[in-house]
Amino acid sequence: MMRREPERKKLPYTRVGLIAGSGQFPLLFAHAARQAGVEVVAVGFEGETDPILAKYVDEFHFLKLGQLNRLIRAFKKGNISYAAMAGAINKARLYARIRPDWRAVKLLNKLRNKKDDFLLRALAEELESEGIRIEPSTLFLPSLLAPEGILTRRKPNKREESDIQFGWELAKAVGHLDIGQCLVVKDRSVVAVEGIDGTDATILRGGRLCGGGAVVVKVSKPIQDLRFDVPAVGYDTIETMKRVGARVLAVEAEKTLVFDLDKMIDAADAASMTFVVLKDKNQQSEEPMREKQPVVPSILPQVLPSADSLLTQARSAPAFIRHPKPRAIRVGVVGVGYLGRFHAQKYARLPEAHLQGVVDIDENQAQSVAGELEADYATDYRELFGRVDAVSIVTPTIHHFSIAREFLSRGIHVLLEKPMTQTVEEGAELVDLASRNGCVLQVGHLERFNSAFKAMSTRLENPMFLEAHRLALFNERGLEVDVILDLMIHDIDIALHIVKAPLANIHAAGVAVLTPLPDIATVRLEFANAAVANLTASRISLKNMRRLRVFQENCYLSADYADKRAYAVHKENEPDEQGYPQLSIEEFYIDQRDALEDEISSFLHSVRTGEKPVVDGVQGLHALNVALDISQRISKQMREKCEKSMQWAAKSF
Repeated sequence: MMRREPERKKLPYTRVGLIAGSGQFPLLFAHAARQAGVEVVAVGFEGETDPILAKYVDEFHFLKLGQLNRLIRAFKKGNISYAAMAGAINKARLYARIRPDWRAVKLLNKLRNKKDDFLLRALAEELESEGIRIEPSTLFLPSLLAPEGILTRRKPNKREESDIQFGWELAKAVGHLDIGQCLVVKDRSVVAVEGIDGTDATILRGGRLCGGGAVVVKVSKPIQDLRFDVPAVGYDTIETMKRVGARVLAVEAEKTLVFDLDKMIDAADAASMTFVVLKDKNQQSEEPMREKQPVVPSILPQVLPSADSLLTQARSAPAFIRHPKPRAIRVGVVGVGYLGRFHAQKYARLPEAHLQGVVDIDENQAQSVAGELEADYATDYRELFGRVDAVSIVTPTIHHFSIAREFLSRGIHVLLEKPMTQTVEEGAELVDLASRNGCVLQVGHLERFNSAFKAMSTRLENPMFLEAHRLALFNERGLEVDVILDLMIHDIDIALHIVKAPLANIHAAGVAVLTPLPDIATVRLEFANAAVANLTASRISLKNMRRLRVFQENCYLSADYADKRAYAVHKENEPDEQGYPQLSIEEFYIDQRDALEDEISSFLHSVRTGEKPVVDGVQGLHALNVALDISQRISKQMREKCEKSMQWAAKSF
């Protein structure tokens, strides 16, 4: 499950020079060069470069900042024709410590200004005048470049998306001026711009000024020369953001170095932060800007990418595959059609899982998903026996029972998509089998993991009236079951979960419109404590809607599953001056997360710890029992209506 390294081009040399700054990048460069069979002659700088680098290179020369002539002599003596720059130089210390030799003085005097890009390009040209060509710093480490996508489990919320868009466009504009690569923004206001103090100091300044919730945007300059000064982030960046409560880090794909990526993502996930990597697929590459080329601010808005469109691209980026941790749970997915493919992708990006293989009766589909996720594939689920500890079963419902029974009987944990089985008897047998064999049996009622519902659920206190609307455009998937088992079962599960009383009565009505089975249904569930739940589901609607409203004493709560929004309307204790009740509205903070990824992560946690799943087999069976009861009632009504209609028609003739 390792990420595939891009194929390295054939190198025209066996020795390379390294101009080494601070940090781990020079060490990584040297190690990768050795693995590629290339000798390294490195020059480092006092107070900047880690002396341990000497152990990983073939020659090492320690210089003072500004000793350009000694640097060139060291490379020429080492027969170096190609070199790279890796690692940072502290710019604040640079101005205090640099003691340029005569060659460096002449070089600096040629420059119109001493901005980063001008200075580094001038250095590169000086080296090239001596036959030493500067190569990209990622020469041996293309995998360090950030992959496109939202890499953390938390996603940006609406405000943060707006701040990313705002900050991205301004950061690109600032980049044209060669000032810095990083901005800190909040509520579409810039609170810090990177200067000579660097990214970490910028984050600390901005985070303290805005009091938490900052969005950090770091981009490559539109004039960026990727041979040097490539934007870089890593684990330390996340730790710095944590110190000031910053929530989002947005960087540019394939133009940003990421160090300790797995460690960085784990730290961000643990702190409920977002790490998003955006790629501008339409931006044309630019020639490196020379000194004589002026910046024309008036044209900037015409060349800036839209971060809004880049976020859309990031959500649909190729699946991000992470290295499995030691003793990761071996998993497989049976059925990798529309939904099953997402199951496989989530397993591949969770380090606590090791995706062993995917199975589908359509060999081409199985092969396609396996290729995308670097896993094995098969057309027979039995080939997973002995290779997996846990499995997701995402097949049509008709096959759930037979497949799940075989895995559970072998002691393999099962995440079973809803509805869990076709009949209550089949579901009960699976629950019993899982219990006897000590297996986790989790049922895929996804809305339990929806961010809006989770925010609302913490405020529920003896709810007495529920109203759920679940409307969907017509889709050919899932037509083997009716709308109750296809859609409404989600809301049945929610109602049974939040009303802490037995179900007393059911009233149901429905109609078939486009299929032989009910496509629209409305249901009233009455509970023993007098609570009521009104549920409506349609799979032939003109729009999509997934909403829940809950009424309880002195409070009304609403959750929009699709938009990930939730709020409450409270009745205040004191009436207004005229004696009428006073109302206040509270919008809940929503921690935007991927519900399916959270569901699968929760399943893996139960497998690892033996804890009861959030939606275990018993709860899945309860929802199935109620759903089947509703289906039977509506089917009986439809038959009776049909018979009455035929009788009436016969009388008319």
